[in-house]
Amino acid sequence: MDENIKVGDWVRSYGSGIWRVHRILELNDFDIPSQSYKPRTVVFSSRFVNDSYKRSFSTECCDLAFVSLLDSDEKHELDSFIKNNPELVAKFDTYKPKSIDAIYNASVNIPSSGCTTDIEERLSTFQELNLEQLYHQLIEFKIGSNGAKGWTAQFISNNHECCEGKLLYSFSRILAF
Repeated sequence: MDENIKVGDWVRSYGSGIWRVHRILELNDFDIPSQSYKPRTVVFSSRFVNDSYKRSFSTECCDLAFVSLLDSDEKHELDSFIKNNPELVAKFDTYKPKSIDAIYNASVNIPSSGCTTDIEERLSTFQELNLEQLYHQLIEFKIGSNGAKGWTAQFISNNHECCEGKLLYSFSRILAF
């Protein structure tokens, strides 16, 4: 892990290959078990080439702990490759990273009707809530479940939308299985 990573850096990331950082998000995540906030850094990067130096454009995000700057030998090899492949670099420079959503899956109680529309109607009002707000509303409305006999409510933070370092989630769907 390298705390000095910045946008534009060439890095090794969670996925194989060589990546370029295009976004860094500093979060203050709510931890449900401890009921406290914990800082976390998420790095968004685009893959340029795979480990064999073949074109391999893609997008990912991961915790900073999985990202490191290239060592000097890797950086030298990449610089040489870039110098000899300007057309590939030009294509990469026009590559638009894909949006990556954050997903939170919450266990919810099955309504007495056994019908997904009953709970979907209630959860449709859960919009742009940070995780602490979402957790407390699930408890307050007696929707949240600790048991194994529940459904899963899926909440999405579109492209890791956040406010004041907290991801904002909106209800997406019920996974009733």
